[in-house]
Formats: sequence, structure tokens, C-alpha cells
Amino acid sequence: MLLVGVLMDQASIAGVLGKLDSEVFVLTAADGDRRNGQIVCWVQPATIVPQVPRVVVGIGRLTYTRELIEASRRFALNLLGQDQWKWVPHFGFRSGREADKFATVPFERGMTGSPLLPGIVGYLECEVRSVLDGGAHLFYLADVLEGRLVVDREPLRLQQLPALLPPQDLSTMMRLLEQDILRDLALLR
Repeated sequence: MLLVGVLMDQASIAGVLGKLDSEVFVLTAADGDRRNGQIVCWVQPATIVPQVPRVVVGIGRLTYTRELIEASRRFALNLLGQDQWKWVPHFGFRSGREADKFATVPFERGMTGSPLLPGIVGYLECEVRSVLDGGAHLFYLADVLEGRLVVDREPLRLQQLPALLPPQDLSTMMRLLEQDILRDLALLR
């Protein structure tokens, strides 16, 4: 909740948050023959107990992928490698409501039914345990049912994208981010 009348130094807060970096995942979900994937960066381990692995994942409230998660209660996290930045525009710049993002992408279905991408660093298949409503985003606490380190290499990180994306894709990403900020601001008020 925003406190009315409380002044924040938004630039200082943005400076601190800008020091954080996040790995880039393609979160995939399926419900029957419907499937989708989208880029997510809000993924954190939610326990230190290796026998009970859990994660917290944030996803936009208005996304098609969120609808599939709500229907199936399952999803997969595909951790991208640094050389897989080309999947950011593919999975991040359009909605799965507009086109089947997997029509031209090879994949296998995991135990949750969610698509698993080839050549990724690794994957986690998850089942929703609970949901926190954050206004513009939902945060899923999920049990990890299955996981595998596919190729032990460095993952793609959010702060690497400006250097990796071609100028046109970077411009598109920044424009879409601005649109998302305005939409999310309305949801948070």
C-alpha cells in the first residue's frame, strides 16, 4: 500500500534496486492442448531445505501464461544461457493469445505437461502451493517436483540484455516495459 503524504526519494530507491540482477527464464505452462511461455526474472529459492525445494515466482496478472497456471496449477522454469538471448524477443515481446509461441520452437513436454526447451542451462518443474496477490503481479510459492541441470554454464542475466540485444529489439523491449509500467501503475492504485 502506498502511503499518501510520504515522500520517497525514487531515484535513490531505483539506484539500490538497479544493483540487483536476475537470471532470465522462460516460464512455460500448459493446460490440455493450450501452451505458452513468457520471460520472467522474478524467481527466487523459497527454502534452504534441499529435501523440500520451493521457489517464488512473480508473473503479471494479465498474462495468458498466468491463466494457464491458474487452470493447471503447474509450470516449468527454463533457465536460459547467455547465448539464448534470442529467445527474449520470441517469448517476451508478444502474447500467446496472439500466436502459438511454440509453433516454430522445438520442445519436450515435462512431467507437468509444461514445455521444456532444448539447450537450456536447466529447468525446474513446479506445482503451485499458494498465491500472493501483489496487485499487478501474482507471486506463486511452488513446490519443485523435478529439475535438471542440462548444461553447466553461466545463465543469461537481465542486466546483460542491453549489451546483447540488437538495437531494434532493445528499443522494443524498452517500449514494452514502459507500457507495462503504466498498466501496472493503474493496477496498483
